[in-house]
Amino acid sequence: MINSLKDILLNKGLKNTREREIILRELEARTDHFNAETLYFSLIRKGSSVSRPTIYRTLKLLEQLHFIEKLDIKKNCFYYETIPQRKEHGHLICEQCGEIIDFSCNGIEILKSEACKDKDFKLENISVQVFGLCRDCQKASKRKN
Repeated sequence: MINSLKDILLNKGLKNTREREIILRELEARTDHFNAETLYFSLIRKGSSVSRPTIYRTLKLLEQLHFIEKLDIKKNCFYYETIPQRKEHGHLICEQCGEIIDFSCNGIEILKSEACKDKDFKLENISVQVFGLCRDCQKASKRKN
């Protein structure tokens, strides 16, 4: 991922800075959904001095370059996941605690083919987000009643 990003940055006339490389190495190691703050604190714990503004700018750039996908889980609460490492899937998002659970099913492929059928539209990307309550939040709400 790092080498291909270096090539893309070079082709677009952008610099491959030390901070961008630190952030990218951290993202390569992640398999979870993350937000800018969790990324920042993860880097701080590892002794990095990458600033918050640099993280936000780099995440925006990586999203534009299609290396990460931004998920707006609710009211401008953004989480990210890396694209090159992921398989086609959707997200179950708990409206109470914010947990994000990946899911995959054949229905996503069917949705992709049906969504653009007879519409002269070329599908580039599809994002499926399902909102509800996770198992733990369902149990907690049953205990309250």
